[in-house]
This record gives sequence, structure tokens and C-alpha cells, in this order.
Amino acid sequence: MQPILDLRKASGDAFTYSLSASLRSSLPKPKELFNSTDRCLYDAGKALQNYFDSVFIRYDGISLGSYPVSRLVHDPLGLFEELMQRLIATFRMRNRGYVRAAAPVPVTS
Repeated sequence: MQPILDLRKASGDAFTYSLSASLRSSLPKPKELFNSTDRCLYDAGKALQNYFDSVFIRYDGISLGSYPVSRLVHDPLGLFEELMQRLIATFRMRNRGYVRAAAPVPVTS
């Protein structure tokens, strides 16, 4: 796994950053890969719990909202099920805006 530190200028002399990770195909399978989503959420929660009360969660780049870090630690499976329901709802809302146009009707004289 390759950590990514994304630095951004916020305003004036203020800066902010975000941390993420990217898998590098040239490396052997890292031990940081998890065999289940609830284990992944739990591990992230344990890492964050001493520093943050909440965390903003994205799934494959789709924003799913802010959640208490304690949920990651104490109810990772329930949280994941909730996240998947939210993801499904997000896809449904997005697809409603993309109504397929009807085939054009030939003009006859």
C-alpha cells in the first residue's frame, strides 16, 4: 500500500490535507488488505477513535456521509449494511435523472 498525502491551500496562509492510500501493483499483496468490509471499518475505527469523534465515509469515491467513529468500532457490520443501503439509494437517485429518450418518430408527409 502506498500512502497518499494530499495537501491543499485552503485560504490565505491556511492549508489542509487528507490522507488516503493507493495499492501499487508492483508490490506483493500487503497485509493491510482486509478479508471483509466490517474488519476494514473496525480497523479504521480503532486507528481514528483516539483522535476523532466522526469520520466522513466514501465508498469507491461516492460520498456516503459523516458517521461517529464509535460505530466503526462497535457496529462495523451494521454500519456497512447501512452504507450499502445509502449507496443503493444514491444510485437510484442518480439514475432517475437519466431517463432514456424515446426513439425519434419518422416524419411522414
